Amino acid sequence: MNPHSLRCSLRALALQYATAQGLAVDQSHPTAILFQEVAGNFFPESFANITSRPDWNARLQKVHAGASGHMEMQSSNSSDALLMNVFCHPRIGEWKGIRDLLGLEKVEPQFGFKPGVALDGGLTDDTEIDMVLDGLFCEAKLTEKDFCQKREEVVRSYSGLGTCFHEEHLPRKAGEYDNYQMVRNLLAADQHGKDHVLLCDERRPDLARRYFETVACLRAVDMRRRCRVVFWQELARNCGPGLAAFLEEKYGI
Repeated sequence: MNPHSLRCSLRALALQYATAQGLAVDQSHPTAILFQEVAGNFFPESFANITSRPDWNARLQKVHAGASGHMEMQSSNSSDALLMNVFCHPRIGEWKGIRDLLGLEKVEPQFGFKPGVALDGGLTDDTEIDMVLDGLFCEAKLTEKDFCQKREEVVRSYSGLGTCFHEEHLPRKAGEYDNYQMVRNLLAADQHGKDHVLLCDERRPDLARRYFETVACLRAVDMRRRCRVVFWQELARNCGPGLAAFLEEKYGI
């Protein structure tokens, strides 16, 4: 499924969900709905847990880049909202299937971590890791088109680029480096000694393919082995029945 088709599918499901729940929404955007109240975009138990934690609650204030006057978490297509719906559930750490899927003994998420990826001249960049778990950096995607492109001179300013990657094999498009977000994420994981996981939808195999295009360029065999894709559908199959039903109804997952 291409990004546009998935956005439209998610919009239809979210609108059906909002109607059934009596939730007010803004329908003026063709490929997403915006919930009038942020809480409407969340599973109730997850939202209650988010608002009980100041660091998690602060993520709800993230401004929507494409919808003036709205928060990112109001959008039916928000990968950040989906991520927090799942990993902020108060029982997430009790579900053995989730722990096994991620290879973890415990699930204690931190959101919006700034790893400070090293640049030339002793500087660091402003990369943000969507979620950190014990030993894992996680990048969450849903309807995003790709991992973005960036000018060669910007990518080459990362001091670890040549030691971390076979730079000459990194994908390029129209004179720019492709999959820029993944280059930064993997540099961050290497710098901090973390494994890396891409969380994405089974309906977007193109994102998984793009991810592994970049992973394949890593120099270290051990680092390549510590990178993987986990699909939202796999997570849904291993969480509790209430959250699983919500994910199926609202996201088709």
